[in-house]
Amino acid sequence: MVTMMSTKLTKGGQTTVPKEVRTALGIADGARVYWSFDGRRAWVSATPTDPLEVTGEEDFYARLAEAEEARAAGRVRDARAVSAELRARYRLA
Repeated sequence: MVTMMSTKLTKGGQTTVPKEVRTALGIADGARVYWSFDGRRAWVSATPTDPLEVTGEEDFYARLAEAEEARAAGRVRDARAVSAELRARYRLA
């Protein structure tokens, strides 16, 4: 079950994380919170999200399309070439 709560945003962009949420997530006073945003929704968590974590089938296919676009646009380099460049730069075996 999802619980919906609302808080007011100040002119400075600040908001309060409701006590029920802080308690459920174990967020203590002065703790850092992490915001995630997928273009439509934002959420807060007590731990940073793993940028490699795939959250579902739609996310998987969106990431795959993004990777294919990056490759087609030449924004992706061959891993072997990058490895060789780093070895040469730092004089590794």
